[in-house]
Amino acid sequence: MITKLNIKPQSGHQSIFQIGEDEITWLGLDILRLAPGETWQAEVQDEEAALIALSGRFSVEVNNGAKSAWSGVGGRADIFSASPWAVYAPRRCKFTITAETQLELAVAKAPCDIDLPPTLVKPDTVRVVSAGVANWRRDVRLVIPPGSPISQRLIVGETINPPGNWSGIPPHKHDEISGVENILEEFYLYKVKPTHGYGVQLGYKDDQELSFFIRNDDVYLLKNGFHPTVAAPGTTLGYLWVLSGDDKAYSISTDPVFDWVTGAEAVIRESQK
Repeated sequence: MITKLNIKPQSGHQSIFQIGEDEITWLGLDILRLAPGETWQAEVQDEEAALIALSGRFSVEVNNGAKSAWSGVGGRADIFSASPWAVYAPRRCKFTITAETQLELAVAKAPCDIDLPPTLVKPDTVRVVSAGVANWRRDVRLVIPPGSPISQRLIVGETINPPGNWSGIPPHKHDEISGVENILEEFYLYKVKPTHGYGVQLGYKDDQELSFFIRNDDVYLLKNGFHPTVAAPGTTLGYLWVLSGDDKAYSISTDPVFDWVTGAEAVIRESQK
């Protein structure tokens, strides 16, 4: 249902999980932690990649027969301070990343069988949505949103979850094909502010119930079930989330126990006018 990946952060390149490992079909994740001037090269074949700067600034060259290059990409201090910069690297390409400052960067991957152009995503093109109300309000940043022509399968975003608030409300899932739902694998990469704070990740479906403490740098792989999150008082959660599946459509079903949420949100918003 939910797998917490107990991986100690390390400098340089770190493979978190790859497509084809442990029954993972649609997602891969690498994390880079590079000092200024350090480089990392990679090549993808039948995969697409999204390079998301968690903190720091980098330059990148993407070669898929033609070269695309950008410098000064990124620059935010951390996930909490601003929307991200990102670069889409298409299938059958080589790319080289050079850290211009201390850099932490996520490389999210998905299977791909079409040719698309390399793309630079700037913060001013990232749509920020205030989702929910009351103690389930959070800010959602849509980096590569559902329906975006940038990628074939990757859906990329970030959520900033205020202290004491919930996200993933109403609880939803995307683990079967139905008239309202599509199968999408997902991962969360968490940052916690302050770093000694924590949150709680829940997962449930039928008679299965799971709960985890969320710590800074935790990675969770979500394969099925409902998966709400809550931040402890005094703790802000920021997390990168990435989804991928055979069909990119973001079609989900919500827990019917929480059918009241949509109506309640409308009433609360109206009362706040």
